[in-house]
Amino acid sequence: MDSRIERGLTVGRAIVTEIRVEKVTFLAGSIAYHAFISLLPLLLLVLAAISAVGNRSLEDGFIALIEAVLTPGAQQLLLDELQTAGGSTGLTIVGGLVLVWGTLRIFRGLDTAFSDIYETETANTLGDQLSDGVIVLVTFGIAIVTAIVVQSVLPVGNDGILVWVLSRLLLVVGLSVTFFPMYYIFPDTDVSVAEVLPGTAFAAVGLVTFETLFNIYSQSGDKSVVGGILVLLTWLYFSGLVILLGAVVNAVLSNRSADVNIEPVIGGIRPSDKRDRPTRQEVVASLTELKRLLDRDEEVVISVGGRSVTLPSPQRYETDTESSRLGFVDGTVGLELRWSPRDIDQSGEQATNDATD
Repeated sequence: MDSRIERGLTVGRAIVTEIRVEKVTFLAGSIAYHAFISLLPLLLLVLAAISAVGNRSLEDGFIALIEAVLTPGAQQLLLDELQTAGGSTGLTIVGGLVLVWGTLRIFRGLDTAFSDIYETETANTLGDQLSDGVIVLVTFGIAIVTAIVVQSVLPVGNDGILVWVLSRLLLVVGLSVTFFPMYYIFPDTDVSVAEVLPGTAFAAVGLVTFETLFNIYSQSGDKSVVGGILVLLTWLYFSGLVILLGAVVNAVLSNRSADVNIEPVIGGIRPSDKRDRPTRQEVVASLTELKRLLDRDEEVVISVGGRSVTLPSPQRYETDTESSRLGFVDGTVGLELRWSPRDIDQSGEQATNDATD
């Protein structure tokens, strides 16, 4: 096999392995939920800022942006709500508080996900999450303003393929510049500029692609409000997924994740020596034997670095040794042990007794 093809397959397997181990698809769903509940407050604050500036072209660009990312039924409902709430100072304040809460949840979730991917959880303190969240909030504010400006300066209507391509390219460039601080800061490790460029470009191109497909669907798909909301949730989910995949691409290409061990493509760290690492078959055999021993309901002794810890027999244990049906995916294995401590059972019994009394 050609060395370049083999190299590409190795990197591809590492990316798929990282996605599976870190459960990236599940994390994207959580991010989409928090993005959805903070969408209206965010748009209210943007509308208030634009109204304060008094620039009509920016207002038109803002409306065009909403029309670009919502189906007709959903966009009309949202525009009506924005017009109704636009003059309410109280709602704007409440929206600001909800926005801060929702934004912190979104970006703290992203920050945590990035740290999981890069294996830097210990450096990701609460203060670090808050400071990173503020920085990225500013960059996302810039992204929204950039999108509004692009919508306001480009010609409106069917002006040919050249204008369409130009608008897509401008969005890719704008999103790349906007996302760069996030991919550089969130890993909480000393990454280089070159290391974060592939994931940044991947996320920018991916989001513009999804936005284009979403816009095409919004013009010909379900016109109802419910259909629009469902499509919007789907779009938010895939947007979060693309952002996280960008982090996975960066971590794998630089070999900065403990879940993979390849020759770095860009910068990063050298792979560790694999000669002392067991094969998958050896690990599966050990886990199979461990499962047989756990069936005896005896104490478990774990030894690390010459020191041992004795634990009672777990109430539940699971081993993941199934091979993937996709032949090109590296099969990781896993072990999960769970205990139900006595004080938890006692607290449950106490709560039952209190309710009975």
